[in-house]
Amino acid sequence: MYLRFLPKNEDEWQILKTDSNIVLYDFPLDYDIEVYGTYYHDPEISDSSITWQYTVIPIDYQIPNVEHEILYEVYIPPMDSISEESGLKSSKTSYYEDLMIESLKITGNYTEEESNLKSTNGLFKPKRWHPSGTIQVYDHIVNRNIPLQGAEVHARWSTHIETRITDADGKFRMGGFIYKVNYAIKWERGYYDIRNGGLLQAWYNRSGRHEGEWNLNIGTGGESIMYATIHRAAHKHFYGDNLGIWRPILMDGSKTKIIYKDGEGTGVFWGDWSSGGILPDIKIWGKNSSGNYKPTNQIFGTTAHELGHQAHSQYMGNIQFWQVSKIVYESWADAVEWALSNDEYHKLGNKYSVAAATNYFHPYNNHFDWPSVSDKAYSPIFIDLMDSWNQRNNIVDYRGITIHIGSSTYPNDRISGYILSYINFNILRNSYGLSSLRDEVKKHKITGVTDTDVDDLFALYW
Repeated sequence: MYLRFLPKNEDEWQILKTDSNIVLYDFPLDYDIEVYGTYYHDPEISDSSITWQYTVIPIDYQIPNVEHEILYEVYIPPMDSISEESGLKSSKTSYYEDLMIESLKITGNYTEEESNLKSTNGLFKPKRWHPSGTIQVYDHIVNRNIPLQGAEVHARWSTHIETRITDADGKFRMGGFIYKVNYAIKWERGYYDIRNGGLLQAWYNRSGRHEGEWNLNIGTGGESIMYATIHRAAHKHFYGDNLGIWRPILMDGSKTKIIYKDGEGTGVFWGDWSSGGILPDIKIWGKNSSGNYKPTNQIFGTTAHELGHQAHSQYMGNIQFWQVSKIVYESWADAVEWALSNDEYHKLGNKYSVAAATNYFHPYNNHFDWPSVSDKAYSPIFIDLMDSWNQRNNIVDYRGITIHIGSSTYPNDRISGYILSYINFNILRNSYGLSSLRDEVKKHKITGVTDTDVDDLFALYW
C-alpha cells in the first residue's frame, strides 16, 4: 500500500521513525520533483507542524496508530524475475511488466520513458540494472574528498524503493530496477536524525532520473557539506570507532534529533527528557561570526562535543547528569571532542599521507591558554590526564613552531597515559564536582601517577 501519515507531534513521528520496516519520505513518491533541495514541507501544512510522511508498506502490515490516508495499492514485482541482460521475454516477465505499466497508467504516472522501454512487438524485455556508486565529502584538514561511510542512500522509481548504507569506501549497490531512478541521501540512521532547522528532514536529492552509477562529491559551501560532516561525527559516536566510550543511544528507543541551523553560533545540548519534547536534543550552527561556513573540523568537533554530553547523560541518567557541575560536564565533552577529532584526523592523515592531519591536535577552546579563556568551565582537566603536554613548559608542534609559552600561571600537568574509555567507566560516574573528580582520579591512578601529581594538577582548577 502507498499511504501517507500526518503525525500531530514528535511522539507520533518517533513511532514512525523508529519502525525499521517503514521508509519515510516527506514528499509524494508518485510525483516528479521539478526543483530539488535539501528539504521539503507541504505548503498546505503549517510551518510549525510536521509535514505529511509518505511510505509504501506490505498490504498486510499493521499500520501504526497515527493519522493516515491510504492513497492506493501498488504492486512491485520481484526484480529477480527480470534478467540482467536484454533478451526474449518469458510469459511471467511479460505479465509483471504489463502490471507495472497498467499501474502507472491508472495513477497517471505513465511517462514517455516507460513507454519507450516497453517494446512494440512484445518480444523483448528491458534490462535489469543495479543502482550503485560512491559518495564522498570534502574535508578541510586533509584538503581532499574522503569516503562518506554509513550514509543512507535511496534509489526510487515511483513507489519502488531501495536503500543501502555506504561502506568504508563510500560505496553502495542496490537491488535491481528496470527504469531510471531518483537518487537521494537521507541524513538519518537508526539512532539519529539530522534535520534542517527543526521539523524538516535533511536530504541530498539528485536532480532528475538516472540510470548508471551515482558518484557524488559533496563540496564546500552550502548546507550539504554541513549535514555530511555532522553525519561523520554522529556515525563515529553511534556506530564507528568511538574509542570505547559509552555510546549516546537514547534509552527510550527514540532517535536523537540533531538540528542544523544555517546561521551563526556553536552548538547546544538540551538533554533528552522524552521523545516528544519540544526542544531538539542537539543543535549545531554552521557559520562563524563573519557569516562564513565553518571548516569541517570545527563542525565535526562541535557535533562530537554535543554528543559527548548526550552519552554522559545516558550513562549517568538525566537526573544525575544535571546535578554535575558545569566544569565537569563541559570539560568531559571537551575531552570527547578532542579525542574523537584527533583519532579521526590521525587516521585520515595516515591514510592519505597528510602531515597536517597525522599530527592534528584539536584546538578545542584554546586548551593551552586555560585559565585565560572566556569561560573557565571549558577546561582541559580530563585532557590533562591523557595528553603528554605540560602547559607550564613551552610546547613545540611537529613543524618545530612554538605554539605555547609556558609559565606558572598554567596547570602543572605531569600526568599522562590515561585513555578516554578508562576515565569514562572508572572515574566519570561518581564525579559531580572538582572535589569528587579529584578523589575518583586518586582512587583510579594508573602506574606512575602519585597523589601529589593529582593534587598539583588540580591546584589551579579550584
